[in-house]
Amino acid sequence: MMENMKKLILIFMTVGTVFITQSCSDYLSKDANVNTTLSYQQIFSDVHLAPGFLDNIYTNIPDGFSRFNGAMLAAACDEAVCSDAGSAIQLFNNNAINSSTNPDDQWSNMYRGIRKCNIFLKELESDGIITKTNSIPVVETVGKNTVNTRNYYKGQALFLRAFFHFELLKRYGNIFYVSKVLDPFNEQELFSGVQLPYSQTVDSISNDCDSAAKYMPAVYPDVSYNGRPVSWTALALKSRLFLYAASPLNNSSNDLTKWKLAVDASKVIIDSKKYSLAALSKIFTIYNPDLKQYNAEIIFATKEINRNDIETYNYPVSYQGSGFMNPTEDLVEAFGMSATSYINRYLNYNSNDPYGLNNIKKREERLKYTVFYNAYRLINLSNTKDTIVATYVGGKDGLFSTPTATKTGYYMSKFIDQSLDLSKGNTSYRAWVYMRYAEILLNYAEALNEYDNTGANFTTIINTLNLIRNRANLKPFDSADKALLKDQTEMRNYIKRERRLELAFEEHRFWDLRRWKDAETVLNQPVQGMRITTDTSGNYVYAVFAADTRIFDTKMYWYPIPRTEILKYRSAGKTVVQNPGWE
Repeated sequence: MMENMKKLILIFMTVGTVFITQSCSDYLSKDANVNTTLSYQQIFSDVHLAPGFLDNIYTNIPDGFSRFNGAMLAAACDEAVCSDAGSAIQLFNNNAINSSTNPDDQWSNMYRGIRKCNIFLKELESDGIITKTNSIPVVETVGKNTVNTRNYYKGQALFLRAFFHFELLKRYGNIFYVSKVLDPFNEQELFSGVQLPYSQTVDSISNDCDSAAKYMPAVYPDVSYNGRPVSWTALALKSRLFLYAASPLNNSSNDLTKWKLAVDASKVIIDSKKYSLAALSKIFTIYNPDLKQYNAEIIFATKEINRNDIETYNYPVSYQGSGFMNPTEDLVEAFGMSATSYINRYLNYNSNDPYGLNNIKKREERLKYTVFYNAYRLINLSNTKDTIVATYVGGKDGLFSTPTATKTGYYMSKFIDQSLDLSKGNTSYRAWVYMRYAEILLNYAEALNEYDNTGANFTTIINTLNLIRNRANLKPFDSADKALLKDQTEMRNYIKRERRLELAFEEHRFWDLRRWKDAETVLNQPVQGMRITTDTSGNYVYAVFAADTRIFDTKMYWYPIPRTEILKYRSAGKTVVQNPGWE
């Protein structure tokens, strides 16, 4: 595996411009002057280069930590404000996205990934070069395990093709589903695709997930496969796929059969008993270097790498960080108090001690694993005398203390390795998580509540959500909670709130608001911050203020299809239907 990875640079320096740099409708077209030193025959007949081709496909999956020049997608909804005023992420909040300018435009990137998948699958099939050589053996011994290598590779390519198409689907709606290698020199074939209705694309993605699951093993053959999918990964993607398809944005008639598909897809993962919730403090200690494996909650994540860019962009400013991601007061207020029932979650809240610093009754623990607030004590920050975050006005991390200091009175603590000293260049192993078990539980609870929340199903929903409450060190639902949550709307609101807290900053809230069709309400009002000052006695005084504006036009429920793609098809006499409201 490692030897294959070492070959990547060679492969894609030599042939990358041939089949990687072009978008869906521009594969290799009109690129007659490209000079390559390796042919397909050479790549797919080489024992190192052929697997390396598959390895490279993973590079098309976006890493969510800092993909907007340090900012995260959370700053484009009500989770956070980006303190970098010049960040491209601000275009979302200013209603400045268009078909030529979109910082999250993934059209070309995803279709490049899809093309790679199709090339690899073609060569892996009976008429491909791979099958006529020993470049990929049928069976390999990995440690003490035997794995059908060709099946596993085929399953990975099918899963990645499904993953890329889903990333397109949730952004653009009616897309082209490409399941074969298009001839770049045959314009008729190249532009022959038809935008499928949303439901048909869902079916195609689901079919690829099912096929991928059949070819891949249920567990990793060896720790060197960290970051690769297994059969359950493909089935977990169906849980998310069907949840989106059943949601109000895509299911205006509230067809309950669509919710049932989401219920069943999620239950498959739960019933597998392959995953479990990690300890709260370990959720994002994803990779254990000693054991060389991920924790039991991770369903799909990037390969772990040594890094500190997360801290460089997001540490509070007095700790050599840029402090880019500033959680909103709106998010902070959604966290209740610890050791209380749901219905009484704010019973012991003290507005003069909002974070429970001096109160026996604390805020729930997930708050500290999500947000750096005033007087937060960083843990394990090596060789640093002052470990107290000071976000009050005039404090070393306070509002407007530097050009990128917090704009809300908070900094993001989620994902941060607090043991790192940036002045010493410390790094640690991290991976971006695409899917974890908590999401599956929340998917299941939401879908079951919408499908049928009565009788035994209600008990199942309660028990499922209590798993997450228990991990968060919250009290299980009591009788008063259950009486309230028997109402479908109340349960829906609880699940929405729980997704907001449990999955904060993981690129869920941005899409959840859209699929629920809540964005036009939530994102058309200012987001709040907390201004903290001191009185003459040195006591903190807390005041909520409007930290930033948000503007959401309903056309933003779907991204605009890039204008460049529309023009390419137009030049070939074909039509791409733009999404409503866009030019």
